Amino acid sequence: MQVLRRLGEAFEMVKDLCLVTYTRIGENFTAELDRIASEFYSVYESKFKVVVCCEKVFEINDKQYDIEFLEMGGTKYRRLIELLERDNSKYYLSVDNDITGNTNELIKFVEEMINDNYEVGWGRIKAKKQKGFISNMVGVDKLLSHNVIRPILWKIGVGISIPGQVFCIKGAAFKGKLIQLDTFLDDVALGLYVNVNKSRKLMSSDILGQERPNTSFQGLWKQRSRWAIGYASILKVAWNVKDYRAKVIIHGVSYHLMWLVNFAIIILLGHWNWISACAYVAIICAIITQKDIEMFFYALVYQFIFPIFHMRWGISFLKEMKGV
Repeated sequence: MQVLRRLGEAFEMVKDLCLVTYTRIGENFTAELDRIASEFYSVYESKFKVVVCCEKVFEINDKQYDIEFLEMGGTKYRRLIELLERDNSKYYLSVDNDITGNTNELIKFVEEMINDNYEVGWGRIKAKKQKGFISNMVGVDKLLSHNVIRPILWKIGVGISIPGQVFCIKGAAFKGKLIQLDTFLDDVALGLYVNVNKSRKLMSSDILGQERPNTSFQGLWKQRSRWAIGYASILKVAWNVKDYRAKVIIHGVSYHLMWLVNFAIIILLGHWNWISACAYVAIICAIITQKDIEMFFYALVYQFIFPIFHMRWGISFLKEMKGV
């Protein structure tokens, strides 16, 4: 075992591709990340390296690929900004510590990014199948975001969110240019910059990885509160810039308030004809799940149960914005 340390140093060789991950105290470099890195090393060899943005350097076995640590705190978004200041790799593939990667799709995705000179790119992320009721609700929420909301918003030109779990950026396109703030919502802060600056983007329809979902009510409850605080921090920055403000508001409404519209439609249809209301709910389930038939039942329940977490988001958001 040895500790690999090159903290704060200029890296000797510019790499074509850098796989980046982020760890908190107590977290480690997972076997899954090692598997993903090994697959990329087999393609890029000396042109590839891994950087771990960590709160504290930890021990790790020697790897066939280069692996370096950058010790830094703050949110993931702040770490990304600092990484770009301290490293000169050409492309960065950001992968969260809890992701299971679909390596064939990831390699194909990165090759397209580099060969076609895209500045930013992302694909779809699925929630890992779990037995728990809450985790399956999260699975439906993930399908709604990746299959419906995000693609539609970007298609009509108002999308400001990218999947924070896995994305790829060209370093030169973002170094020293990102919006300077500290927020839990790195996906929205980065996406807002991409939208406003019309960055050349690759939106892959492939599923690039799977995420371990929250499995408890309490975990999901706290997550929504963090998201609300992060959203409020971005809205405060965007409030005095008309183009920014409108897009941030549209994002909040689309992701956290559309359930109100859905509820209203169900009630109105039910008042008119209960069969029409049932048919509407079924159609929404089919739109969300698409080919994922196993999730159809949970998509039905989702429409009536999951709004409680959006209510939590709304309450936390209003508290955070109070007095602004």
